[in-house]
Amino acid sequence: MGRLKSFCGLAVAVLVLSGCGGGSGASSPSSSVSSSPPATASAPPATASSTTSSSPAPQSTAPTTPTTPAPTPPPPTPPPPSTPAPTNNTATLTWTAPTTNTNGSALTNLAGYEIHYGTTAGALSNTINIANPGATTYVVTNLTTGTWYFAMSAYTNTGLASPMSNIGSKTIG
Repeated sequence: MGRLKSFCGLAVAVLVLSGCGGGSGASSPSSSVSSSPPATASAPPATASSTTSSSPAPQSTAPTTPTTPAPTPPPPTPPPPSTPAPTNNTATLTWTAPTTNTNGSALTNLAGYEIHYGTTAGALSNTINIANPGATTYVVTNLTTGTWYFAMSAYTNTGLASPMSNIGSKTIG
């Protein structure tokens, strides 16, 4: 078992060196690995270890690399921060676009949304029209201090509107 391990270590060392371009050529390490039967490599275990230690040393010093490690380069500069979403006196609404009509049929003519909002859940008297069926987020701005309530509805290009969504709220202040 121990002798097999030293053979495998020798084979790995030879393959690594040939991959790095070391040695007298790619055919020499390759032929020594394929022509050496396991019995030959396992017979002199000291030879295998001395071959491993003497062979890589000259080849690893052949390239002109400094003996001291090069200083690590500084990390890359992070990208500039993205523009943060407004946070003062705003409410960010997100939703999932509807895919079916109220009767269960496929919704094929979505035209946009309406945001309904106000300071009491029973009176959502303010409306924002979003004429973009691909929109799924909107920031409501200029809200005064207090609790604001929000609901959504969708509409089609034929003028049909969905019922309002569930009501959500946000406290500003």
